[in-house]
Amino acid sequence: MKWGGNMSNSINGIVPFAASQNVQQKEDPSEISMDDFLKILAASMSNPTVSAGGSSEGGGNQGTDYISQFVQFTSLQQLKEIGDTMQYNLMMGQQQQAFSLIGKQVTIQENESEITGTVEKVRFINGFATLVVDGKEYNMASIKDVGMASEK
Repeated sequence: MKWGGNMSNSINGIVPFAASQNVQQKEDPSEISMDDFLKILAASMSNPTVSAGGSSEGGGNQGTDYISQFVQFTSLQQLKEIGDTMQYNLMMGQQQQAFSLIGKQVTIQENESEITGTVEKVRFINGFATLVVDGKEYNMASIKDVGMASEK
């Protein structure tokens, strides 16, 4: 869809911001990059009548509002990065723990019964470790006991 000509989709004769700035469509529409946020912020600062609801009398469009929005956005972005890092660290720790269980005897709680066997190998599903005991795959959260494997 091209903007131009009659500008029927524009507000007060102004081409919509997203069309004029070539903002790329994200896979997840709820995600916005710092670059996109700064473009939107710059456009609203340079065009106060549109961002203040069409009134040329300010309407809360002050410098401190922009700073506050920027701080909130960067804080949210940093929290997301911390969450991603924590999930990665959790997966790595779980993987190391799973590797240390290979060859050990474990008791696994499955529904109302307990299964005891030796961990044969470790598999990964989306980065999270599962244990293979007697040919069957179990989640690490179902482990009840860990001990040394008995020799036959």
